[in-house]
Amino acid sequence: MSEAVEFGEKPAADAYRDEFPEHICSVDDDRRFKTVHFTSDTPEWLLDQARAQADEGRAAREDTTGQADLTEGERDRIDFSDPRASVPWARSIKALAEKYGVSDWTSYVDGTLTVDEHRQVMEEAGQEGGGARDDGDQRDAERERQAAAREQAEGCDHARDHCEHGDPDACEYLQNACGYEEDEVSSILGEPEDSGEITGDAAGALARTWGGYKAAIARFERELADIEEAKAHAEQAAASINAIRDEHGQDAMQFDRLEELTDDLQTVAEGAHDHEGHIELIDT
Repeated sequence: MSEAVEFGEKPAADAYRDEFPEHICSVDDDRRFKTVHFTSDTPEWLLDQARAQADEGRAAREDTTGQADLTEGERDRIDFSDPRASVPWARSIKALAEKYGVSDWTSYVDGTLTVDEHRQVMEEAGQEGGGARDDGDQRDAERERQAAAREQAEGCDHARDHCEHGDPDACEYLQNACGYEEDEVSSILGEPEDSGEITGDAAGALARTWGGYKAAIARFERELADIEEAKAHAEQAAASINAIRDEHGQDAMQFDRLEELTDDLQTVAEGAHDHEGHIELIDT
């Protein structure tokens, strides 16, 4: 049976294969891998030597920390004009800092030191309590909180605007996400003060109909503005047409359809007030 020894790096494994070929098991060993299979009659001293070197290599490999992503705040606090400073250099140092529990790591960065030389720096910083957040991290966190608060406020303002125009989902959002009380939402909808005397299912129906009323009023305002704008544009275009015709010796045109629509609009306006003060009632 062969003796297996796993090395940390393949070159170290291959060095034993090349130096002691007579002790390598030709059946079990495979040069593609870092594990070397020695024959059963390999001297104990050679196995001890190989195992010690393999242990050292694996320990070094496991001690490799890699790199960690940098935040914008961390990039701002690092002086990249220093001799050794670079983004990969800083990312490697941050990874070391995370390994030793140092969150205020930028306070310990030295632009004249290598990544490996920062290993001891970060280890000592971790032992000294360098895990406390530094001012830069606190500023970053505060900016994040402020941004979230602004986003929440903007969302509530947007919902309030839609609620004012009768959007029931927006009104519900104001209560659930923005902390509005029911009477505040009722006030936004424009419900009369005495509506509080109505309770139960009737109160729910009243709230829904108030929402419908507000939505209809909003549509009324938009479409009335659209009508006024369309009428003005049509009249201006008609006047321009007749001005061009006049310049070329042609008689002015009568725009019959514009006149018809204007008459219809006037008729609608004259009948708009069916009840004085718009105290509307349902016919029974």
